[in-house]
Order: sequence, then C-alpha cells, then structure tokens
Amino acid sequence: MKILIGHDGSEHSNESIDDLQWAGLPRDCEALVVSVADLLMSSPELSEVLGTGSSPARVAAGLEKAQSFAERVTDEARDAASQAAKRVRELFPSWQVREETLVGTPAWVLIDAAQKWNADLVVVGSQGHSALKRFFIGSVSKRVVTDSHCSVRVVRPRSQARHDGAAARLIIGVDGSLAAEQAIYAVGQRVWPDGTEVRLVTVDDSTPPASIVARLPQAASMISEYFRSRQTRVDAMVKWAINEYNNIGLATSIVTEKGDAKNIILARADEWNADCIFVGTRDFASGFERLRMGSVSTAIVTNAGCTVEVVRPSE
Repeated sequence: MKILIGHDGSEHSNESIDDLQWAGLPRDCEALVVSVADLLMSSPELSEVLGTGSSPARVAAGLEKAQSFAERVTDEARDAASQAAKRVRELFPSWQVREETLVGTPAWVLIDAAQKWNADLVVVGSQGHSALKRFFIGSVSKRVVTDSHCSVRVVRPRSQARHDGAAARLIIGVDGSLAAEQAIYAVGQRVWPDGTEVRLVTVDDSTPPASIVARLPQAASMISEYFRSRQTRVDAMVKWAINEYNNIGLATSIVTEKGDAKNIILARADEWNADCIFVGTRDFASGFERLRMGSVSTAIVTNAGCTVEVVRPSE
C-alpha cells in the first residue's frame, strides 16, 4: 500500500501521523512524506516587489529579500518533511519511508504528487500551521478530497473520551453505491486489533414523490423505482459486509434511520465517539447518485468531529 502524507510542520499534521496507528494499515506500506513550500501565498515581500514601481536599486533589494524568504520557507518545509519522516519511521519501522520537499500551491502539488506516484491513500490534517493560514490550509484538505484520484484521509485529533490504548471505532456510510462497497472492502482489507468495532449506517433519505406526481407523473415513477432499487442494493451490501467482517473478527452493528444522510452519520459518529468515518465518493452509476453522495462526503469531511476517510474505487 502506498501512502502519501502531506505535512506542513503544524500540530495537526503531527496528529495526522500519530492517527495512522489506528488506521489498520499493513506492515509493508510505502510512505512518501511531502511538504510544500507555498512561496506565492506566504511571501509578503514578493507581493510588495511585484506591486512596486520603485527604482532599480530598491527593486533589486526587494528581490533579494524575496529570495531570502523563499529559501527560508523552503528550508522550513524541508525540515518539516524530515521530522515527519522520522516520526513515521519510529511508529512504523517496517515501512519504506522517504520524504520530498516541493514548491507550489499545496493542494495541487499534493494531488499531482499522489497521482504521479500512484498513491493508494493521501493523508492530510484538517487544519494547518496557524490561525492566519487556517483558511488556506483548511481549503487544502477540502480540495485534495474533492479532486484527488485516490482515497483521502482527513485527520482530526482523537476524542478525549477515547484513550490511546482503545481499539478503533469505525463508522461506514452504506448507500448501495460502488464507492460504499469499496469503503466496506477497504476496511475489511486492513489489519485491525482485537476489539475494533464497526458500525454500518444506512439512511433512508428517499423523497416522497407525491408533490410532483400531478405535474411529472413519469418522473415520480422513475424516482420511486430508483429508491426501491437502491434499497435492494443497500440490504444486500449490509448482509455481505456483516458476513465478511464476522469472518475476520470485527464486531459489527447496524444503524438504520430515515432522514438526511450526512446529518445522521455525523450525529451517530459524535454519539458513539467514533474514531473514523469511512465514506465513499465518485464513480457512481448515475448523475443523481454522483450529486447526492458527493454532497454527503463533502459535508462529512467539513463538519465531522473525528477523522474521515473518503474512499474512491481502485482504478
């Protein structure tokens, strides 16, 4: 398994590495730690130089300052990558670990690096280096989730109600889609310690078509048929998941409710003190599924109080 870890030297980035201890990852992983020097967004000196009409001597002095700043930012990124790689090696001595320092816009650099390296999973913190940069860093994790070609794990600190020695509690959103099936499969392929618990959450969010029957009876019929078909897939998927998880010793329970999928999944995760929510996205059988599940995964990543792993089907 190939894991790309985005690290910016922040506490949240450090927590994203420690969190991997509860991710059920195998012993033979390859890890690539990437720190990105974002020179354009973080360099006031460069902004001043580009916007000035001063004399050549002052411009030259400004450019020298900007170069010095760029070198410092790059050195900080290089040091962050080195320290992060060291921590990964300490936690996972059997892994192959290396680090890279790259220059550019963090989200796009991470997405591009993951695609070129053919990563299976990208790991990022939910927030970044400081309150001043939080807007930009927060948007990094969202952008990586939205546009990455592989699965993405957005890490938040483990709940204080869950001590370090506790086995993981995992929630999986099951909606009958290919991506939900892949999320179930991803959990089943990992190596979990004894006591790990899995809760499958299925939500009936079907909209009664009565309000549109009079105007669009054919559309109402199609919508009803879609929800019936989806429920059949959900039932079969839940049955399959329980059987597979029982075979590997995972304690599995089911929650079935009616309402808004994202709100119910988030509420159940909070009530249960879940450590991670697994949810699928992308590559759906219809545009309706794509819109629906895409909005659910985005809302969960944005609002969850715990780590979220967004699973994409393998190529």
